[in-house]
Amino acid sequence: MNTFFGLLRWAITAVFFWLPLWLNAEQSATTEPSHSTSTNAATLRSNRAGAGSIQDERSPLRQWQWLNQEPDDAGWALYIDNDLFTLRHRDQDYTGGLSITLAGARAKHYALSLERPRAAITRGLGLLPEQTAAHSYHHGIEAGFTVFTPKYIDDPSQQSGDRPFASLLYLANTQEVIDSHRDTAWVSTFTVGVLGLDAVHKIQTELHAALGSDRPQGWDNQISDGGELTAKYSFGKQQLLTYHYGQTNFELSSTSQFSVGYLTEATFGLSGRIGNFRTPWYSFRPQFNDYSEKSTSLAGLTQPQTEFYFWGGLAAHLRGYNAFLQGQGRSSKVTFSQRQLEPIVWDAWMGVTHQSASGWRMSYLLRAQSSEVRSGPANRSVIWGGIILSSHY
Repeated sequence: MNTFFGLLRWAITAVFFWLPLWLNAEQSATTEPSHSTSTNAATLRSNRAGAGSIQDERSPLRQWQWLNQEPDDAGWALYIDNDLFTLRHRDQDYTGGLSITLAGARAKHYALSLERPRAAITRGLGLLPEQTAAHSYHHGIEAGFTVFTPKYIDDPSQQSGDRPFASLLYLANTQEVIDSHRDTAWVSTFTVGVLGLDAVHKIQTELHAALGSDRPQGWDNQISDGGELTAKYSFGKQQLLTYHYGQTNFELSSTSQFSVGYLTEATFGLSGRIGNFRTPWYSFRPQFNDYSEKSTSLAGLTQPQTEFYFWGGLAAHLRGYNAFLQGQGRSSKVTFSQRQLEPIVWDAWMGVTHQSASGWRMSYLLRAQSSEVRSGPANRSVIWGGIILSSHY
């Protein structure tokens, strides 16, 4: 818990105290901006209006504008989560996940694409504004898995009171709609997956064998052991709140989102980045990501170039249901009731991103989450790290 609140205090202090002071100092020192600086800021604002995307720092960046339509293939991203990336000796709670995203118009037409049900749900709920010339539409398809374990993974018994073993193997389709005039992005994702498959257990066992770690036991006690279908729909809005473009750039955006399904919740968050970047503001939204699907984003500018920046943020989740803790329709040996869980879960994150002139991008993130359980052995904060690799075609 101390780790989480320490990271949370760091994020709040950096975003709301030190950063404004630093930006004011920079503006005071450059009261007569050079022509190149002014041109750079104007170019960034102009490019915001014309570039494309599909969600967060796990996405392939496009370095050119999609003038007429979204390309069939825009790029790919590989996202790896693991608590080992925190450089701490722990293997518990949200212990890891892996996903790969393919971006571009072709994502709507793959044989297993979920674009039709995603579009039907979004249209049926009437969530998107009326289409205008300022709107651009971008798509992605993602596949991956997520793993949760209790504190003692080598104990084969039912560990009542601790987080149960749980896993999800999933496929997800995402659409992002950008309104370049209002600095607003709407993101919808539909996910279908299977809880409780033995395949995820086998992946973890092989990984631990390769690393020389403890052999995982107790997977017979996992949520929905043997397999159970599950699904989730989410819809969110991202809004650019403020920005500063100069020798060093800064952006701050807000997010509001809801999801219904194996995670049912409402989320409100803030996220910012600072450094050398020219990718559009909507290409960056780690606050949309949870510990299941990532719905990675793609963004585009006219030419590839080097970027290096730091980022951070925080979010509050008003959670109504969590299948990874409460189980679903199929009987599970270890579960929690709703009254045993915290109604509000906080998380905070910070990271660093480098993009090469050729368009390759790599990010490292550190994320902490407050406890999801009110009391008992599972009442502990969670921390994990992530590595994101991506490229465009």
